[in-house]
Amino acid sequence: MFFAVGWPANVSQLALDAAGVRSGPGVIPVDDYLRTSAGHIFAAGDVNGRSMLVQTARMEGRIAASNAVLGPTRRATYDVVPSGSFTDPEYGRVGLTETQAAAHHDAVVGIARYDDLLRPVADGRSEGFCKLIADRQAHTILGAHVLGEYSAETVQTVAACMAAGMTVEQVAGLQLAFPTFTEAVSMAAQMICRSLGIGRFPQVWSYLGSAD
Repeated sequence: MFFAVGWPANVSQLALDAAGVRSGPGVIPVDDYLRTSAGHIFAAGDVNGRSMLVQTARMEGRIAASNAVLGPTRRATYDVVPSGSFTDPEYGRVGLTETQAAAHHDAVVGIARYDDLLRPVADGRSEGFCKLIADRQAHTILGAHVLGEYSAETVQTVAACMAAGMTVEQVAGLQLAFPTFTEAVSMAAQMICRSLGIGRFPQVWSYLGSAD
């Protein structure tokens, strides 16, 4: 059983009222430039409650420092933030879930199974998959979810592709190192391309369903 209650910011001893900084229950609200209610004071990391991840805190710290010194010109963005849970099996994610994507997009999904890849089978870690979610019209990558060995590492490849604005056919055509777990990213993208009828990618994964 896993139970998580979060981690509220310890702000009770900071005398924020004296500095004119407004705070809520365990959090210091900020705007897109990471300014608190006192415009010359910035808050970055878990304390602002936006995205409680180390990678986000680093990004916010850089932006807050820049805005504090040079003026509020840089916005903090959270569109592409990969994360993972280092459990067994490991899990990695970035972007939208399939349900979230379907709410606002005509979404198409490709799922590459680890047992179709050489490296997971050779390592005896073939239980897992990589799910890629794309927009059917724009061919943009909306999200990815990976379960199994090296999931948090694999999902970072998708995050880089999303940040670069790559289309699903560009991801499908990547010459990723062989044999690796990350090959699942291009395989899932190729599955989507075959579903969309683009790219002319041959089927390189097993299929046990009906030919219909």
